[in-house]
Formats: sequence, structure tokens, C-alpha cells
Amino acid sequence: MKFKLAKLFTHNKGFTLIEVMLSIVIFSILTLGMLTLFSQAMTYTQKSENDTIGVYAARNMLNFIEQKDFQEMKTNYVESLTDEGDGSTFVFTRDICTEWHPGNSELEIKKRELCESTFEPFINNRQFQIDVELKKHDDTSLQDSLIPTKVTVNWEENNETILEGFITNEKLR
Repeated sequence: MKFKLAKLFTHNKGFTLIEVMLSIVIFSILTLGMLTLFSQAMTYTQKSENDTIGVYAARNMLNFIEQKDFQEMKTNYVESLTDEGDGSTFVFTRDICTEWHPGNSELEIKKRELCESTFEPFINNRQFQIDVELKKHDDTSLQDSLIPTKVTVNWEENNETILEGFITNEKLR
């Protein structure tokens, strides 16, 4: 047993400089590959978060518009639209809030501010711009019960979410 221990400590085998350098290079390549993977995952996570917030803002706007009187929306904005071309859609922006809530009473001012903050919400330190597009339903038998709606949410540079849906007549809800 003594002989084996003495032989173990006297044997001078080790790694050469080339072997050590090669292992460091291989380790570095693997580490850089994994860091690239994490960087891409972070980018995808950020994009997914942006899309989720955009869809949330669009749904919030669609719910806000659905609270308006269907017949009033149809009469004031949809009936005068043409079937095709330039006059085929009506677009709501933040400016419509003044028309919907024109008074100076405390209640009207609060409603106008709520409307404006719905069209231009500030979520997660980002300013969003929302437009709502109404048009006539293609099927004339459904024009008394559904208004096709497209909500477009824009923020920062080149970020956009579009949500399409319908405003439904209160009698059908």
C-alpha cells in the first residue's frame, strides 16, 4: 500500500498549456452560445409583454365603446357610411371625447377625462394611442344588430396591435 501512495505522489503527469488553452476556448464558445440564447429569450419576452399590453388596451377600448348606446352609435356614425371607398369607415380618436362629454360640470369633466385616458392610456411607463374604426356590416341582415369594429393600438416606434370585433346591440347581449 505504501508503494502505491508513493508512486501516486511522485508521478508528474498534468495538463499541458495547449490542453488548458483548448479547454478555455471550448468553455468560452459554449458560454457565448448560451448567453446569445438568453439574450434572444429576453427579446422575445419583451415583445410578448408589449403585445399583451397592446391587446389589453385594445380590449379595454372595445369594452368602453360597447358601453355606448348601440342605436346612437349606429345612427350617428354608421348609417351615413358608404359600402366601399373613402367614406366606408368612421374613425374615433381622443377628439371624440369632447363631443361625447361637452359640458363643464364636474361629472362631465370626469367622464371626458376617463374617455381621454381610455383613448390614450399610460401603461407600464408607456404612452399608447388608440383609434377605433367603425364600418357597416357586409351582411345587411346583421346591420341592425352588429357594428364591425377595428381597434388599433400604437406605441413607441413601430409597435402596433390590431383587435377586430363587433359592437353588439343591447337587445342581444
